[in-house]
Amino acid sequence: MRCRRGSAYDRLLLAVWLACAAVQDVHTHHLDNGLTLHIAPGHPSPVVAVQAWVGVGSADEQPHEAGIAHAVEHMLFKGSTGYGLGELARAIEAGGGEINAFTAYDHTVYHAVLGRDHADSAIDALGDTLLSPRVDPAELAREREVILEEIRQGSDDPARSVAQSLFATAFATHPYRRPVIGTADSVRDLAERQLVEFFRGHYVADNLTLVVAGDVDPARIKRAVERRFRAMPAQGVRRVPRGSEPEQTAPRASAQYRDVSEAYLAVGFHVPSARHPDVAALDVAAILLGQSESARLPRLLRDRDQLVSSAYANVHALRDPGLIVLSATTSAARATAAIGELVDQSLALVDHLDSDELEVARIAAESSFVRQLETAQGRARSLGWHATVAGDPQFGHVYLDRIRSVRRHDVTQVMQRYLQPHNASVAAILPKPARASAKGRAQVTREAASRVSFAREAERRVRRSLTTKPVSVAPAEKRVVLGNGTVLLVRRDPSVPVVAMRAVWRGGQRAEDPARAGASTLLARMITRGCGKLSAAQIADKVDRLGGALSGVAGRNSFGVAGEFLARSWKSAFELLADCVLVPALTSAELEHQRRLLLDDQIAQADDPTQIAFRTFSEALYGTHPYARDVLGTPASIGALDRDSLRAFYRERYPTSALTLSIVGDVDLDEVINAAKARFDGAPRSTAKRAVEPAPFAERLAALDQRKLDQREVYRFLDRAQAHLVVGYPGATLDAPDRFALELLVSILGGQGGRLFAELRDKRALVYRVSAHSIEGVDPGFVAVYLSCAPDKLGEAVATVRAELSRIRTAGVTAAELDRAKSYAIGSHQIAMQRRSAIANAMAYHEAYGLGWESWSRYGDAIRTVKPADIAAAAAKYLRDDRMITATVRSPIATPGALQRSKIKQPPRAPVKSPPARRPPARVRPRGNA
Repeated sequence: MRCRRGSAYDRLLLAVWLACAAVQDVHTHHLDNGLTLHIAPGHPSPVVAVQAWVGVGSADEQPHEAGIAHAVEHMLFKGSTGYGLGELARAIEAGGGEINAFTAYDHTVYHAVLGRDHADSAIDALGDTLLSPRVDPAELAREREVILEEIRQGSDDPARSVAQSLFATAFATHPYRRPVIGTADSVRDLAERQLVEFFRGHYVADNLTLVVAGDVDPARIKRAVERRFRAMPAQGVRRVPRGSEPEQTAPRASAQYRDVSEAYLAVGFHVPSARHPDVAALDVAAILLGQSESARLPRLLRDRDQLVSSAYANVHALRDPGLIVLSATTSAARATAAIGELVDQSLALVDHLDSDELEVARIAAESSFVRQLETAQGRARSLGWHATVAGDPQFGHVYLDRIRSVRRHDVTQVMQRYLQPHNASVAAILPKPARASAKGRAQVTREAASRVSFAREAERRVRRSLTTKPVSVAPAEKRVVLGNGTVLLVRRDPSVPVVAMRAVWRGGQRAEDPARAGASTLLARMITRGCGKLSAAQIADKVDRLGGALSGVAGRNSFGVAGEFLARSWKSAFELLADCVLVPALTSAELEHQRRLLLDDQIAQADDPTQIAFRTFSEALYGTHPYARDVLGTPASIGALDRDSLRAFYRERYPTSALTLSIVGDVDLDEVINAAKARFDGAPRSTAKRAVEPAPFAERLAALDQRKLDQREVYRFLDRAQAHLVVGYPGATLDAPDRFALELLVSILGGQGGRLFAELRDKRALVYRVSAHSIEGVDPGFVAVYLSCAPDKLGEAVATVRAELSRIRTAGVTAAELDRAKSYAIGSHQIAMQRRSAIANAMAYHEAYGLGWESWSRYGDAIRTVKPADIAAAAAKYLRDDRMITATVRSPIATPGALQRSKIKQPPRAPVKSPPARRPPARVRPRGNA
């Protein structure tokens, strides 16, 4: 490897080379029946990932069977010769792990991660599922209802809808135009015989790639796979020819009206398949355009021009030719202009790209590869994808070589080659227009004409733009109190060249009074957007050059700064984090900018029924307590905060003498301690000023106990295809002795192997999503069950949830359930703790909350001591009928009593509606629980 001395880029290459050395020792075996096995041994954590990559996806389906690959994936979890309904998930959870699957255009993947001692059982369970599944007509009928719920859920997600619409517009004949999940009509028509024939034709040995990565013995894994999979038939794949997509000859556009608050836009251009040499330059172009805060599209269109509220770019590299996509969200009035600017700014790469900007993009591409190697499941997924999509498990190294070779002229050439008017497609999801005087068929006709008009204008605007223009090493750790009172926690772990940093204060939402609600969230968004002599843009650029990430974080109980960087740059990164903490700029200009985005976020929450359900529940549970408020604050409280009041809030609530600082990764402990002393010892010592302490929670519980049943049922009406429900109770504190018993109780209820999933989804097919949560706090948190379903199934779903909660409260749990929940909790903890960032989080938050900075490492011991009697006591204490609150978000109903009990009002809408810079995560979890 050549090395040009002094270049940050070439220094990173050395770090990448060292990190890759650990995974180059991949053992590849070909069984007699044609099955391919890749084993990647060596991992610092006692974890193993087992993944089965089947070379069939939705693009291998006939049009009349759209969604069948996804349906087969679902049915394989419904039982096999050796495992009954739900037993596969329970078998993996018994090994402390979890299993799931996904279907894509080109493949279907079954992936499990669990403790290393249970690798053989995972291989056996997965083998039984893939070799001898059972397709029961009754189970198929129930699972069909689950998939239909999944389709309805997708239709409620405008970001997913615009992506599907773009592919349907860009591809005229290729199966990539169809949704992976199928349509409601195609799924309803799927018959048992079709699923069996599809399985037999594609789930064969020469179409299966097994990947095992982690702390394993390769010889033992090979024997286990041969023993379990040698009976798999090898009869050749019955692959349906996909055909070639005809060359596009003119721009295309489509538009849909939905009940959304902003316009979701996507512009796509056809690009080659994953193995093509141009993909590396296209990926670099996408990073330059829209994959970081300093990228061109967010920096220019969002921050400078305020034309959009989010902008992104990415490449869909697939087995067949895919797309490069430019996406944005904005107000409806600015949608056409935003489409044009997305294209204009992307084309500007042709004429304006300097070597420094290019180097930053290459660093970002390679550092993401390094981070993927940190977990066993990340290594397995990288090998599996490259093996099945690119045809070579080591293709990642070919790709990295191509990234290293990308030069300015390569980016110029691919942008000129693929961003052509005849190669462009546009999709838009637009807010419904204001109600017009026309009704019925006339209104439908008018909306259809409006959609066509927008599509034609989008085509003209795009045409105009394009024509004009490792070895395991035991960690060492220390706790040091610095001269100003800051607590420093350092842990050395050189197994991966990554360093995670956390600066944490106790506070957050709980430290705010109503007049300053949301101040911590606003601070979190501003604290890394200018410090010392650096502007927000300069910080973002520096973070990218350091190959890392830096952001503020705020939740219900805490506030802080989080960073993650390559180990070689930790000193510069620490200096930058220290500047953000000690001398944040908090400028008036940035305040106005972040205030606008935060107010946009408040508006955008109206499109997220999950968050609305949890917010409605919290208001009903907490009353005037700070936990009742949204972590984003209110328009009034955010609007009243000026620079002086925000700076005063930061000084009063978050002095450095109350700070906990944790640094975990490939560092020298003494070097970190010396660096921290140099920056923080001289900082002033002061005591954090607290807001007025909330009333004791016992008073709130007394108020809840006096409520009538109908006063503990609250509603919010939203025009959506699904209803969303939270059934919850007051919960535990962060230091409650029974919090571990409560966690296991919730685990027995939730998860794929839990009672609620088995009853509501597997047996009754009432829901697509159901989950259980225990959220602790400095004050009591909450225990809650969440689900989403069709409105006409809501009554039965609620009754079933209540029945299951009553059953576990009165009858308790079995020894087998408790053992499985313990194994799952311990295994999940081990899996989560693979990342340096997770350890830094745990150390910092446990110290800040007074739990002890090392207590996270004793989690397994605490879980193992829980007994059935402890579970029974937790159920009796927390799952009390007289404290149950139900919050429902659903389409409007005409029940006067329900209308009277509706607890949430629509937030005031700004003149120009914009969504958040980053959409809420897809996972079902209430916002702001740090």
